[in-house]
Order: sequence, then C-alpha cells, then structure tokens
Amino acid sequence: MSWSVIGSSVVGSSHSQSSDPCQDSCFYYVTVDATGASYLVALAADGAGSAKFGEVGSELACETGGQTLLAAVEASGEEAFSSSLASSVLQTVRVKIEGAASARGVPTRELACTLLGAVIGPTQAMYFQIGDGAIVVRHDDGLSPVFWPESGEYANMTYFVTDANASEHLYYEERDTTDEVALFTDGLQRLALVFATETAHAPFFEPMFKALRASSDEQTDELCAALKRFLSSDAINERTDDDKTLILATRRSGAGSVVSV
Repeated sequence: MSWSVIGSSVVGSSHSQSSDPCQDSCFYYVTVDATGASYLVALAADGAGSAKFGEVGSELACETGGQTLLAAVEASGEEAFSSSLASSVLQTVRVKIEGAASARGVPTRELACTLLGAVIGPTQAMYFQIGDGAIVVRHDDGLSPVFWPESGEYANMTYFVTDANASEHLYYEERDTTDEVALFTDGLQRLALVFATETAHAPFFEPMFKALRASSDEQTDELCAALKRFLSSDAINERTDDDKTLILATRRSGAGSVVSV
C-alpha cells in the first residue's frame, strides 16, 4: 500500500488575537529509494513563544531537515537509518538557523524551535525529537508515543534545536516499521495524550485515521482542508490557545465512505 498523508499547521487563538504569525511548521513527503521502495518522511516544529522569529526557525528546521532526510534515504534506503543521521539533521538545521539569525542581526535563540521527525520504510522506521510535542505510532493495533514530551527545568519550558546543549536532548529510536503515524506539536498535547499514564488518547486519533484510510488520492486535499478547519475550530480552541500542527499518515486501506475530521 502507498502512503496517504495529510497535515496542517494553524495559528492559535492567542496569536490570532495579537496578530502574531503561526510559529508552527510541518513537512511531509513520500519518496522512493533506488530499489523503488517507498518511504515516508515527516517533520513538525514549534517556534519558541519567546523567540522573535520563531516561525522562521520552525520553517527552516522542517524544510532543511526534510531535504536532508530525503537525500539520505533516496541514496541509501534503510541503511541510512542511524543516530548519526539524526545528528546530521540537527547540525544542518542549526547551521541554517545560524545563517538566518546572522542575516537578521539577532542571536540564534530568536529563531528557537523544537523538532520532531519520522522516516518510515518498508521494514524499519527511525524517529527523533528535541523538545515537546510527540510522535504517536500504531503497534499491535494500539497507539503509543515513541518519546514522551521533554519539559525543561520549569513549567512551560522545553528544549530547542538552537540550545548550546541541543545534542544532549536529541532523542533517537529505531523500530520495526509501522502502517500509521501521527506527529504533533505541544499545542495538541493535552488533547492527544493522557499525562496520568503517559499514553496516547486513542479517541482523538481514531476517527481521523478512519477517514484517511477510506480516502482516495483525489480526496486528500479535501481531507487536508477538513483537518485545518478542525484544528481551527471552537471545540479545539476552547481546549488550547496555542499554535497547532498535526500530521497523519497511513498505508492501510479502509472500506466505507470518508468521514469528516
């Protein structure tokens, strides 16, 4: 089965009220290696609320990280999967952000952002993360987070790719492949995770995965638009006023008509 993927980053109600831009970004792409095997590459980033150009940092992190991962898997397939590849993504992103900060005459912390990444191949998958947000994968027909969101020393603090010790907070894991994955930034944590048990809140994800499984290629744009409306809805904004990013991907097929997310 080929991958079906949707994703969206939307501004939070608190930023809308202050006319601030959305500081979240996302990247997702399906590519093939030299053998024709299919790979999903997905990243999400959240610009720090205290960063003047957080939206620039998150966009650079996703685009630079995404292109680095695509080049690696297109050349070497699953043999590219390694902690050194995740470290290379981090270093490449940091260099890109440092250049953008220098061009603006500001410290790199003004472009601070978190970063989550997933590359899923035919038999293996690699995941990495700096900061909060989460990657949720399906395993044995259940959903669970790969890493638990890392908080900083104080409440509402986390770690960023621009931190001097960012490499110490780069989490990495390889697993057997999965057929379904979700990536999201911290604006959705309280809706998508159960903090008491450090588990995924399955009822949040299952209706959306069901819709995605049942969709055709022609209906993907429609589902993307529906996802954006959902993330911007009053029902979501009543629970969180932060920017929100969500990527959903499946290579399962589901019978039945598409339902709205």
